[in-house]
Amino acid sequence: MKDEQFMRVWNDGHDHFSADITRGLHWFATPFRRLGEWIALPSAPGEDSVFTRAVARCSVRPRRAR
Repeated sequence: MKDEQFMRVWNDGHDHFSADITRGLHWFATPFRRLGEWIALPSAPGEDSVFTRAVARCSVRPRRAR
């Protein structure tokens, strides 16, 4: 009987619980998304990316795709 009551309460509140979890994950991920947009400056087509230029400044030879 208690199992049935638990399942009914769970089913009644599950939508609210899922919405809270989703909202919390979006809140947690937003600063990281903004940081990524700030770090990844756009580059023109054919131009080296920001990361490639940073690697070159550090005297690290980038790996080439085979």
